[in-house]
Amino acid sequence: MNDSAEKQWIKTPENAEKISAFSKAFSIHPKIASVLISRGVDDVFKAEKFLYGGLEALYNPFVFRDMQKAADRIKKAIDQKEQVLVYGDRDVDGITAVNVVVNTIRLLGGNAQWYVPADEGYGIHKDILSKYASENVKLLITVDCGISAVEEIEYAKNLGMDVILTDHHEPPYDGTPDAYAVIDPKTANSNYPFKDIAGCAVALKTAQAVFLSFSKEYNKEILLCASKNSNGDFCGDYIKLKNGIEFFRGVFASLTEFKQIIKESFRIYCDKEALKTALVKSNALLNAKITVIENGSGNIDGLFKNYLSYNLNNGAKLGEFFKNNLDLCALGTIADSMPLLDENRIIVKEGIKILENTQTLKPGLKILIEDALTFRAAQSINARSISWNITPVLNSSGRMGRGMLSAQFLMAKDEFQAKNLYSDIIKLNESRKWLQSENIEQFSVLLKEQCDLENDKVLIVRASNLEHGVTGIVASQMVKTYGRPAFLLITDGNEATGAVRSVSCFDIIDSLESVKDILIKYGGHSQAAGFTIEHSKIEEFKKRILDYADGKLKKDAKGEEIAVETELKISDINLEFYKQLEILEPFGMANPRPVFCITGAAVTELSTFGSKGEHLKFKVSQKGSRNVQAVFWNNASLANSLRSEASLDIAFNLEIAGRNDKQIAQLSVIDVKPSI
Repeated sequence: MNDSAEKQWIKTPENAEKISAFSKAFSIHPKIASVLISRGVDDVFKAEKFLYGGLEALYNPFVFRDMQKAADRIKKAIDQKEQVLVYGDRDVDGITAVNVVVNTIRLLGGNAQWYVPADEGYGIHKDILSKYASENVKLLITVDCGISAVEEIEYAKNLGMDVILTDHHEPPYDGTPDAYAVIDPKTANSNYPFKDIAGCAVALKTAQAVFLSFSKEYNKEILLCASKNSNGDFCGDYIKLKNGIEFFRGVFASLTEFKQIIKESFRIYCDKEALKTALVKSNALLNAKITVIENGSGNIDGLFKNYLSYNLNNGAKLGEFFKNNLDLCALGTIADSMPLLDENRIIVKEGIKILENTQTLKPGLKILIEDALTFRAAQSINARSISWNITPVLNSSGRMGRGMLSAQFLMAKDEFQAKNLYSDIIKLNESRKWLQSENIEQFSVLLKEQCDLENDKVLIVRASNLEHGVTGIVASQMVKTYGRPAFLLITDGNEATGAVRSVSCFDIIDSLESVKDILIKYGGHSQAAGFTIEHSKIEEFKKRILDYADGKLKKDAKGEEIAVETELKISDINLEFYKQLEILEPFGMANPRPVFCITGAAVTELSTFGSKGEHLKFKVSQKGSRNVQAVFWNNASLANSLRSEASLDIAFNLEIAGRNDKQIAQLSVIDVKPSI
């Protein structure tokens, strides 16, 4: 067990008093409360949102500085039947973003065309813009791309197009493109409170704003009033809103005073039937309508929250809008490895609820989920099964230069069309697997020839005569294998196209920014990006990036670290505890499956399994406790070491094994070491 012994277990300190309080407040197991607190969800407000936050907790799209401008321009295009082009990226984030915007425009009666790059590569291309300009397109909407396309967007404007740029990638350091409206949470003046949403989520926000622009309350003053009776009169608090954004808050001391306040309002929402009756009788409403909303909290903030919930199912009927789009946004958010926190957590959580009901799904998604999950033995729809079984299939067409195929598949209106498209996608996925294997093999050989694995803090490898489609996947594989950022380039003529994947402590965009003077173009975000460079400048690029990395990355002298969030006893491990653990789902980037440990465990009934006998299965007990099953994937070589130890400490994730009424909770072992 020499390799395992080198891993450092970092145990999170525990606050027993706070854990007990959280456990009681939310009726959860103390160990689950401990995990919440260890992840920074350490007060009741944060925990309430993390555990129970729903659609009403999503941020208002009009928080984006340019959103009203964008919504008004798209509404004008819909009303005047202008030709609109939605231009996206070819990955899952991009094609789901295209679907969201196109479907919304068409639903509202507009004319929307769409384009996803084929083998011409990522980003906006001038020849494509010229083609659609000749077809009388007057409005270009970019989704999941465009923030670095300064020259291309200027070109579109010269062709007579207004450009609404929606993206989530890092903007260039020397300024954003001069578009009609720019919707990107990462721009310095976006005003958006959460920076790490996917491109499809930015598209969702834009589509939501357009959807709301068709409501009667759009751009009108709305008044919320939390009132109470006082000696036969009324007093209370009020908020004035426009497009859901609060712009004034105040109090009133009497019905007479309140009558003066409401004169400019288009609609009033209050929490007392008696107040509504008094206003109607006194003819104070003029042209405004008044609606009573239940307000159990009695305060104005509680009424605001209930107003947002009301708009989901009544009012603006946003519930239907989200039902039509959150399934797609869940796929795009997971596929683009966005942190499953804050708004992303809600999007994925609510989107998965829609995906679970296959009877109401879009034809393409129904076919994909039933095939990818049912026949591949995935037990349920969650972030992990989507990431492993669903998004790779959708991504395959883009990686093979036919991204429009998956976009069209998701847009299919009938099962016959969807089945035909799916058949083509599956063939491409098989080709993608072969290409991936071929590229991994060739890049692995070149890696050893071109890199100093002892000293290089980043890996930079160039190849020629390889297909581009899976370079990102291969780079990700190298990051996992070597724990270092990987820059992979494929040369084609006088230029080379690169894909970069990184580790958490190394920002790719910052690194590319340091050499932007020798790049043709670049774009992406901190952990995944792409770039193009002249072949003659690759050696200079390599030298400068290695120098840059030397100043940013330190050699890890401690070895791999495992963050253990809390210690369990064998008595804690059962199906009931596992089901409670699911309250922390969806698990993924920035919200991983919790790592637990047990100490002083005895190992029995140890055996190997797998086609090559590569995995271990065994039972563990603790000082006479019952046995619990454990598996240690790809570690059969440790069998004799485990047998020889009288007592072990085990770090693990908890998972479910078996089906239906034969399910058990088992340990998925991460590391083992002798007990001290």
